Amino acid sequence: MDPIPLRLEQMVLIVHHRNGGQLDRLDGEWRLLEPRLLLDSLDLAEIVAAIEKQWGISPFDAAVPPKTWREMTACILKGIGRPEP
Repeated sequence: MDPIPLRLEQMVLIVHHRNGGQLDRLDGEWRLLEPRLLLDSLDLAEIVAAIEKQWGISPFDAAVPPKTWREMTACILKGIGRPEP
């Protein structure tokens, strides 16, 4: 697996586990605040801040902000000049 989607999945699952979740994988088709992820808007802001720090891009500055984790991955890849998966 490409290290960027894997790293994003790890970021999300770290917060998910901290919130008491037990998932071991992230479905790219899930919405950003999918209830199964046990994330709230502050958790999402924390993940976005980590994305900005890790890759130097802000996904919500895109013309069309991401709604799913797959779209979030695509924003990161586009923002760092890599083709989408």
